[in-house]
Amino acid sequence: MSRWLVLACVLMSTPMLSAQTSFPMITHVTPVAVQRGKTTEVQVTGQMNFWGSFQTLVQGSGVRLSGLKLPEKVTPEILAKPPVVNTVKLQAEIDADTRLGVREFRIASALGLSSVGQMLVTPYPVVVESAKNNTPQLAQPVTLPATLTGIIEIVEDVDCFRFAAKKGETLTFTVYCARLQDKIHDLQTHADPLISVLDADGRELAMSDDARFADPLLTFTIPADGNYILQIRDAVYAGDKRWVYAIEATNQPVIQQVYPLAMAPGQSIELAPVGSAKLTSPKIAVTAPKTLGVQSLEIPISAGVTSAATVVVTPLAISQEVEPNNTLEQATPIVVPGGVNGRIGEKRDLDYFKFTAKKGQPLRAQVVARRFGTVLNSDLDSVLELMDAKGKILVRADDTIGKDAGLLFTPPADGDYFIRVRDLNSKGGEGFVYWLELTPPAPNFSLKLDPAHSSLRPGGRTALYVTATREDGMTGPISVSVRNLPPGVTASALTIPASMTYGVIVLTAASDATLVATPIEVVGSAEIPGPEGKPITVTRTAGIWEEIYLPGGGRGKFEVELAAVGITSSSDILEVQLTPKQPLTGETLVVKPGSEVEFSVNVVRRSDFNKPISLDILLRHLGGIFANPLPPGVTIVEGRSKTLLGTGSAGTITLKIAPDAAPVEDVPFCVCAYVSINFVVKIGYASPVVRLSIRK
Repeated sequence: MSRWLVLACVLMSTPMLSAQTSFPMITHVTPVAVQRGKTTEVQVTGQMNFWGSFQTLVQGSGVRLSGLKLPEKVTPEILAKPPVVNTVKLQAEIDADTRLGVREFRIASALGLSSVGQMLVTPYPVVVESAKNNTPQLAQPVTLPATLTGIIEIVEDVDCFRFAAKKGETLTFTVYCARLQDKIHDLQTHADPLISVLDADGRELAMSDDARFADPLLTFTIPADGNYILQIRDAVYAGDKRWVYAIEATNQPVIQQVYPLAMAPGQSIELAPVGSAKLTSPKIAVTAPKTLGVQSLEIPISAGVTSAATVVVTPLAISQEVEPNNTLEQATPIVVPGGVNGRIGEKRDLDYFKFTAKKGQPLRAQVVARRFGTVLNSDLDSVLELMDAKGKILVRADDTIGKDAGLLFTPPADGDYFIRVRDLNSKGGEGFVYWLELTPPAPNFSLKLDPAHSSLRPGGRTALYVTATREDGMTGPISVSVRNLPPGVTASALTIPASMTYGVIVLTAASDATLVATPIEVVGSAEIPGPEGKPITVTRTAGIWEEIYLPGGGRGKFEVELAAVGITSSSDILEVQLTPKQPLTGETLVVKPGSEVEFSVNVVRRSDFNKPISLDILLRHLGGIFANPLPPGVTIVEGRSKTLLGTGSAGTITLKIAPDAAPVEDVPFCVCAYVSINFVVKIGYASPVVRLSIRK
């Protein structure tokens, strides 16, 4: 029998602490950057307990985190009161050809599957800040190029690095700090980093703040041979021991953006780089990726030097802006459906485009340029204005998706129309690149998964909630499934009916499941009208919501890339039993409009666990509803439900079916017993699925 199975069996049979069992919560990694092609020891730090960590999961390929193993001596006494471990050390092995950029990862432990952590894969040697580098006089000597790592760890902390440079050299300093914090589950205050370049006497020559949203980016040309100082601090001199940073400081060519931004799949195209790379390579020939959507493309600049840039790969017809196009009369013609690459090249620049439309045939216009939490990093904060042939503004839009403007427009008459792109603040420059799509709206849908990570014991159950967003006339049902579950874990079937937005999937682990974690995908399939009206089946992969602990105790969400499920230890709750007062047919409960149905709920606790428990069918927090898997017209009768159990184990839930509730078939729901870890975090343990059918 494997040691994993032995541990699982021991954990199932051994009383543990009466305190609530939490998953590990990663806060930061030091150093937060690792060099491509090297193996580096890193330390992961967090909250709650990392004891029993045995596996890592990393987004993408080419990065391996190793060094974890379960303790050699696992006894009932140790399991009853495991040591508190707040840090783990890992060996980060990075392939020489893996992609650059930020990677997400998680740690699986015997106590739970962690929240998401992040680290940067960089092409440059990594330098860790020295203990005393807080003034220009004590600046730490470094040689460029390098990735400088450290922590803005206390109030008024200032970190200084000294480097030598020659007149005429162009240096680029790219900061990763705030963007390494946005996905962290429990980090309620975030850094606002600021960098400055000083001369040898400490005089400021250049500074940057909020270039990549809150992160600085500075390109600086050296005025004379000599020593210079790079300084980083928080903009208001705040500090926190979890505020790690990495600064890619280089005298090599760097691409910040490219123009044109959009290209066809597999297309051979010549790009104009924005950033220091344009000084040596004003044009660079590349082959576009074949995968559609927003992509990070690593572009060779010179021997051994590459730089990553964001591009958009599209199947649409592509036009290019033709300057001057600052007036109606100069408007660049574009085809519909299609799109156009453009750039707001200077202050107060206006880009006009002309197209022909038919009365009553709606069109959607969407800018793709700058979106928080993604690799879309144009400097443009776009505004769209749609005009008639005389220049009268019919529709105006701003900040539809992130900072990108979008609008839906139904032409009142056949004829020519104009659409104008500008920057909200009338700024402009070579980095203000964009891609503008103009297409008829087409039925579509998207999905979101909540939570992003789930843990369940052998024999246990947990719930995944799925939110569906139907777009542009898509009205049908969506079938949802889970891919790549751990061995021994099964998922209940889910079809989100046409009348519903939410659904729930219950995961069940076999009693002999062994400790392991896997990355998962939640996918949905549906029929939508295709060419000539014939239905086609499309599949969409769900986006992933990571729970964020907001200041004041609110529950926030931030989209991440790595969802996972882990088999972990025994838990506070062993089973949630749900019994309706009327009989089931298999899993199905048939009810009539205007009726009520009562369920008894029995929670089987771990023998020593006596903390409060609450019951719910909905996923909610402080009055906010994050998912409701009940059909329209079905509600919980709060006054006749016992959901706050305190230290008890028996509760009830009464459902009311409205008289006008529409018929539905086999809509799944479950009851979750929640154990609160803190003001926001609740660990949910699910009952078996009940499928509700409403029949007249």
